[in-house]
Amino acid sequence: MRRVDQNMARSAAGLLPQVEGEHAKELRTRFRHLPVQLHSSGLASTYVFLASRAASASSPHLRRAYTEVAQRIRTHLAEGHLIDAELGTAPAPGVHRAMLEALAGMDSVSYARATREIAVLFSWLRRLADAVYPPDRGIS
Repeated sequence: MRRVDQNMARSAAGLLPQVEGEHAKELRTRFRHLPVQLHSSGLASTYVFLASRAASASSPHLRRAYTEVAQRIRTHLAEGHLIDAELGTAPAPGVHRAMLEALAGMDSVSYARATREIAVLFSWLRRLADAVYPPDRGIS
């Protein structure tokens, strides 16, 4: 049996696209802030942020990255039976309203569990983004 953090590390590694320059800088910045955003704003608000960025990011690479993180959240919560299984595989953007309704309908224990598990994913995304998208040391 694999631990949640091992599965999340594997998932996070698969969510980091090959990008360079400003796109890498933006992803590193956003992925580094996801744990803080989750803690301060909550899971529903953070999910909406990701869905919004998936629709409006400046490049296809960034849109895909945000889309895949939102999809991974839905898939993980569906696999853990915290949301309806259909939401785990439903395509965006139509799924976002249903996802928010599912999050809003959770009891407090389920919402706390979902938040904690997604926090592990975000923690891995932050660590891996720092490793994969190193800052440009030449810029002050």
